[in-house]
Amino acid sequence: MIEQLEPNILQEMFNSIIEDADANILIVNDQFEVVSINNGFYWIFLENYGLDLKPGSSIIDAMAGVNASLAAVWQSRCVLAMDSSPFRVEDTFELDGRTFHWEVYYKAIPMHGQVYISVFSRDITVRKAYQRRLLENEANLRSIINTVDNSIWLINTQFELIDFNKEFYKQYKKAFGVRLERGKSIIELLPLESHELRKIWTDRYMQGLRGRPGRYVDTYLIDEEWRVFEIKTYPIVEDSVVTGLTVYSRDITAFKQVEDKLKAQNQELSRINAELDRFVYSASHDLRAPLMSIKGLINLIRLENQSEPILNYLNLVDRSIFKLDNFITDIIHYSRNSRMELMPVLIDFESLLEESLSSLRYMDEANKVRAIKSITIDTPFYSDKSRLLIVMNNMLSNAVRYRDPWKADSFVQIKIDVTESEALLEFTDNGIGIADHYLTKIFNMFFRASADSKGSGLGLYIVKSAVEKLDGVIAVESELGVGTTFRITIPNQKPLTQQLIQTSG
Repeated sequence: MIEQLEPNILQEMFNSIIEDADANILIVNDQFEVVSINNGFYWIFLENYGLDLKPGSSIIDAMAGVNASLAAVWQSRCVLAMDSSPFRVEDTFELDGRTFHWEVYYKAIPMHGQVYISVFSRDITVRKAYQRRLLENEANLRSIINTVDNSIWLINTQFELIDFNKEFYKQYKKAFGVRLERGKSIIELLPLESHELRKIWTDRYMQGLRGRPGRYVDTYLIDEEWRVFEIKTYPIVEDSVVTGLTVYSRDITAFKQVEDKLKAQNQELSRINAELDRFVYSASHDLRAPLMSIKGLINLIRLENQSEPILNYLNLVDRSIFKLDNFITDIIHYSRNSRMELMPVLIDFESLLEESLSSLRYMDEANKVRAIKSITIDTPFYSDKSRLLIVMNNMLSNAVRYRDPWKADSFVQIKIDVTESEALLEFTDNGIGIADHYLTKIFNMFFRASADSKGSGLGLYIVKSAVEKLDGVIAVESELGVGTTFRITIPNQKPLTQQLIQTSG
């Protein structure tokens, strides 16, 4: 079809293409005479050299009048283009105080027994600026990488080293006596006799090149000392395709030594604590047995001797025994709470509260404190029964122990509300109350507000520890001379099967 077009039409099409092209285009014949030139090239010559190039004029003669050396360069390039393959050159020139970069492409076009030279040029100033910036950034990045104390290296999909920092070069040479080279296979650089090590690293690199990051811990002999290294691999992804792997290694020998030391110390501490718990538990029980024997003997003496002075002395001894027994009981509770695992079971708050109230029967003045109960249960509640009992026993015994003797009606109100997620236990008494400046200290071990305080100083500490073991929280409000309220919130630890049944229901 093109061959059938008139020559003048072809010429018009050709000129239109040249004019619309983004590049600057110039065509000269073998005498260096301009055959065709588009506006881009025309204005470059006009503005930079004052040359008004027109078809038919010699570009070399025109340039020689303003810059003989430049004319010689252009002539040599045109001659070279006619005698060789196409080639590119880059030219740099100044204009209005700015530096411009041009890429110029020369190519010979044989046609109808003549040779023409096409010259295409384009402004690459912006591209050169970006290239320069990239080189600067690369230099800065390399400087940063080389100052890092850890080893960094990159490989391609053929396991060939793309790049590495100075630290990796140094450590690799110390470990294997090998000088690293870019372009070499990182596997082949490993010692030939290290077949297992080659296999391990091949597998690691393959996993990373499949797109899976990895973390490994290795031990290598460096400077006659075994060093531990943490190694991480990160795939290099371009357009959703893994093209290589970045590997990062750091010496964690000191960290591992500290970690191993801490593990050993923790194991020893756990062993000592376990032995101490066993000792406390065993000793507490061993102490309690003779106390109960003494208490029994006192009861026998009471039956055989009704002398008032003797009975008074026996009552004093009995109170001291009761006090010591309470202290031993607190120690047992503390030991149980610290060493026993959680054992959530279905809680019957009615029976649990009755059990706790019954344990107060033999406590002095327990009959003078009235218990007011309010229990609301909307759903089955699961928790550790023994720890809940410890909490209740301590809360109720404190209400008795610290009742206000000047009040005609001493009471403790127990309010229990159970919901799907938690149980709220509230113990309110009208006892002597707690001074504001003691409220932040009452949960401390062995805390007593005064030397005359009753109890061991362990009760509220044990309560708080037990509540925390149950993942709960405890809060207190009190006013001296008015009374005290303890609010305890404990989560419902339903078995998974129970939760699934309710969810499906």
